Amino acid sequence: MTCEVLLTIDGVQRFQNEAPETTKLVTDGTLRTENGAVLLSYAESELTGMSGTQTTFRIEPERVTLTRTGAVQSVMVFAVGEEDRSLYDVGVGALMITVRTERISSNIDENGGTLEVAYAISIEDDTAGTIQYRVEARRKT
Repeated sequence: MTCEVLLTIDGVQRFQNEAPETTKLVTDGTLRTENGAVLLSYAESELTGMSGTQTTFRIEPERVTLTRTGAVQSVMVFAVGEEDRSLYDVGVGALMITVRTERISSNIDENGGTLEVAYAISIEDDTAGTIQYRVEARRKT
């Protein structure tokens, strides 16, 4: 089952020696269920700096996988207490990204809900900071 949703994505990035940066994106997306997981997908835009990229959150009971395809290529796996290393390819080159998940909270089901993910990030083995996302999915009527 696939349905259209309105996604509200709030983010806070805290990088070393910089003031926190907050972002908010409200966009149309889709929600579907697949083998016990919920998938939220949306098209990035010029506002996010990733035009031509499709972003999908695969939400499972113990992990969240963030996949980007298109202009930006990336797969990041979030599981509390675990590290995930992956390449973040922005088309002109790739960076090695390491994420260490601190917290995942989700009440998303086929009707919508909220996902929260907090993690520390390193870029090319240098500690960069922390990132928190809150994604709210509301079914369109």
